[in-house]
Amino acid sequence: MNTYTEKERAIPVYGTFDTVVVGGGFTGVGAAMAAAREGADTLIIERFACFGGSGTLALMNNINGFRNQVKPDHIQTSKGIAEEVILNLKEIDGLGKAAYRQEEYGAEPGKLSFGYAVDSEKLKYILLKMVVDAGAKILFHTMLSDAIMDGDTLKGIVVETKGGRYAIYAKNFVDASGDADLAFHAGVPFWQTKHDEEKRLGDGMMYKVIGYDPENRTYNEGTEANGGVEAGGAVTLWGPRAGGINSLDPDERTQAEIKTRLAVYEDLEEKKAKLPWLKDARIVETPQQLGIRQTRFIEGVYKITLDDVLEGRQFDDAIAMGSKPIIMYFGYRRFLEHPGYEIPYRCMLPKKVENLLVAGRCMSSDQPAFESWRSMAPVMCLGQAAGTACALSVKAGVTPRQLPIDQLQKVLKANNAEIGGPLERRK
Repeated sequence: MNTYTEKERAIPVYGTFDTVVVGGGFTGVGAAMAAAREGADTLIIERFACFGGSGTLALMNNINGFRNQVKPDHIQTSKGIAEEVILNLKEIDGLGKAAYRQEEYGAEPGKLSFGYAVDSEKLKYILLKMVVDAGAKILFHTMLSDAIMDGDTLKGIVVETKGGRYAIYAKNFVDASGDADLAFHAGVPFWQTKHDEEKRLGDGMMYKVIGYDPENRTYNEGTEANGGVEAGGAVTLWGPRAGGINSLDPDERTQAEIKTRLAVYEDLEEKKAKLPWLKDARIVETPQQLGIRQTRFIEGVYKITLDDVLEGRQFDDAIAMGSKPIIMYFGYRRFLEHPGYEIPYRCMLPKKVENLLVAGRCMSSDQPAFESWRSMAPVMCLGQAAGTACALSVKAGVTPRQLPIDQLQKVLKANNAEIGGPLERRK
């Protein structure tokens, strides 16, 4: 038997909201905070019991993309809620030393450096506190199961919880799942690189060590012998690689999790043989999940491209900026020759489906452009834009697709978001 037909059953309704955000990574918490702060009755669902996505669950404790990594870097391209996270971490001694070479700007409003190492436990605390303080409702231990559609209009979602299956309705939704799970269930067209293609970002497992020698610690950016991310008295190391797996295949992803987790201690011994500063190091934490970099990309009204990134293009519907180098597509870290490019709202608007914005690493983009804007700082800005758009749409009684872009841009700028502007300021 290859299929099973479910019996028809009535599913209880958990609630009806203005905005529902699916996924609690950096994109999702940015969206939930922004929507709630603008007065929308907001729910965010997350399958784990903390926020932060790769930054906490996968131990990628390095938040970067706040400005160009090299000169010209005079524009801080990620501000708003993403900046608040860094400033709040600074207040509780949650920042460390980033592994990447960069100009050091410090950690003051409007004067953030390219990136920061962060204490993952303090990051969990800060993100949770910020979402709670914003007034969004939170539902942990909850997985998306299906989309409730009326033609091409998304009306609700079906979720699985410890209490069983529920339906949740809303006026609009933000897909911040990373894998475009909600968009997929809603029937949004998407594309995906083949898992064995060279020009795609591979996946891997990180782990945290203590007992290292900080005085003799070395760095070698871009290799497996990288000095790692140091914060909270520990260093998080890039560990066993899974390669370019298809993480949407349950068997393939499970085997990758098994393979990499069983290899972490061997990986540390190999590093100790090469790096004397790790001689006495020991593992104190492995992540809750493998670090997954890319899966589905939706087909949106606009697809941001390599030329947009390299040429520093501007858009009438700009709602965020990017400035990070393209990290692997060309076989080397290709830095930008300008301080940043604009990201258009249309990249988050899916073809075909209404009442849905798709933000974060699954939005509409080609491969090389994605490698630039995919980092935690810019995707949190994308989440802020999506959440703000949802709240404003509810107030105006329109869909996110119908929302006048000038209204969204005005509110984003009032909330300290950086969305670009005259070319003169970029010189």
